[in-house]
Amino acid sequence: MNGLQWWEEAPEAREDTVTTKSEPQKLEVATVAEGVVKVKVPQGKGFFKIAIEKRHGESNSLYLEVNGARKFEVGNDCNTCHFWFKMLQDPHLPTNKKIANLPKTIQLPRPVDESLVQELAPLLELMEKGEYLVFETSVNLTGPYDSDDEASYFFQSEFMELWDIEDPKEEGLLSGWEHYEGGRPRVFRHPETGVVEKQFDFVIPLVPRSALKEEYIKIYQQMIQNGDRPRVLMLGMYQRGIPEAVKKGTIKNLHSFMAGFLLDGHHKVAAYRRAGVPAKFLVILAPKASKYHLLKDEGPAAKAQARLEERLATLKPS
Repeated sequence: MNGLQWWEEAPEAREDTVTTKSEPQKLEVATVAEGVVKVKVPQGKGFFKIAIEKRHGESNSLYLEVNGARKFEVGNDCNTCHFWFKMLQDPHLPTNKKIANLPKTIQLPRPVDESLVQELAPLLELMEKGEYLVFETSVNLTGPYDSDDEASYFFQSEFMELWDIEDPKEEGLLSGWEHYEGGRPRVFRHPETGVVEKQFDFVIPLVPRSALKEEYIKIYQQMIQNGDRPRVLMLGMYQRGIPEAVKKGTIKNLHSFMAGFLLDGHHKVAAYRRAGVPAKFLVILAPKASKYHLLKDEGPAAKAQARLEERLATLKPS
């Protein structure tokens, strides 16, 4: 198998992910909002890791590391900046060695609660130690888009005006990799300020579509068309900066971003896309890769974490 395809074997014969010799650790789990749980990982292998590079006088850059190597730059923690990503190194993993083993029961229709999260322990312990938020969402996918595809979000006039970008190609956005987007943004209105907030969704594969097996896609597509909704696992981030023009009140549009890297389900995503059915995601959100700055009418900065958790609760599948 290629890249991360060890996460997804033939649908009729799979055991869901790869085996580990150690017993899964007991995780601390607490519900923080409807359908959103916080999980504390006391020990982590750091196979999937968000790295932060501190630069004097500048924003901190954020990176996705896989097995100790930086694969993507995933924006920064600037409070006025938009989400973006760049591929630094092909994430292809030249191995078919299994590294975790998830039970088939995670695919059953069930709420996101402690029992489900405990079954994710083999995957969660591949992260670095710390706290994560786990929730479900669905995205009606479009794409995939290549980095120079002018049909993607990053070439929209509203995006360029809001974030003061003249030429996305010169900015080097999305360089060298492909991604999916949500078909329509989710809209949140802020009556006190008149701001209309649009949330845009992004899904970034770690295996290129050229490496997928057509027979697997067809099997999942048939399952989806028959009514099944297999979960796709994603390492997520939520990024919401407040542009200067919005702070000053000269622009009343705000863009926020729910994005994630596929951990398991590349064939499923391709099948959902072909079937024209919203894909069902189980998201492990990394706070280190997220930022959620508040508008004036949303209270002090100390409430940002609670506001983020409330927002995630609105993203559950309908």
